[in-house]
Amino acid sequence: MDTATTAKKISLYLPRIGLSCLILCLISGLVLVFYYRPLGNVFRNVEEITTLVPYGYFFRQIHYASGQLFVILMLVHTMDQFLRRRYHSYFTVEWTFLIFSLCICFFVLFTGFILKGDKEGFFAGQILMNILKEIPTIGAYTSRLFIVPGKSFFFLPFLYHCFFLPVLIIFLIRTHSHEWLPDKKFLFITSIGLFLYAIFVEHHIDIPPDAHIDIVKGPWFFLGIQNLLKIMPPLWPSLYFPGLFMGCLFILPHTRTTWRKVLHYFIIISFSFYGVLTLKVIFIGL
Repeated sequence: MDTATTAKKISLYLPRIGLSCLILCLISGLVLVFYYRPLGNVFRNVEEITTLVPYGYFFRQIHYASGQLFVILMLVHTMDQFLRRRYHSYFTVEWTFLIFSLCICFFVLFTGFILKGDKEGFFAGQILMNILKEIPTIGAYTSRLFIVPGKSFFFLPFLYHCFFLPVLIIFLIRTHSHEWLPDKKFLFITSIGLFLYAIFVEHHIDIPPDAHIDIVKGPWFFLGIQNLLKIMPPLWPSLYFPGLFMGCLFILPHTRTTWRKVLHYFIIISFSFYGVLTLKVIFIGL
């Protein structure tokens, strides 16, 4: 089997596995949402789900792994289309929906990270709230659309994570993913793999909110931004730079040939630089 055939098969298989992960993520999320309480002592509630609810630990593992894998595969699929310059063949609306849905996927992961209710989740929510407050003129109002301090701190992330954003993602990818709806074979293989993960891989230990630790890290995709927040004003690494990057992706198919090449390589360099920053935090530390 030559390299081109192998690459084509990978391009065909990954979206199908990704959609299988999405199905399993939604099913496990429906189970967990019946037990999750976004008000009160959220950390204790999550620990009770993990230890006291029958198969609660298993469903948390499935939900976490399937959600992470779905977003990673969606990112790989987008990169595959980008590197093969397939954006030429997309209609404007379809390409825009694909990029926008990818952004929303990462925000879903971020809200899920907050909803753990542990020290890491609480600090992630605080960082989001403080960054949004830095937006000139509308910052105070914008932050309250996502997080409200006090007893309702986890309530809005809960609504976004469990109701609004999943529906929006399904709506945005509905036409693009129609040809890749997973058959029983892909769903079965993905289910077996995730079940084995849930059974044999130990989940990351949640840190109690009152624990004393020196460094609190965000989710893996936020580590590069967290690194830049130490040396830059908060709006630059958290809003301006990502906004510029996503804006280039949005307009990429609609620019002239010369500018398209410039944007293509600018996106590759920017993505590579952010990947290096993220790996630096993972292997060396903040």
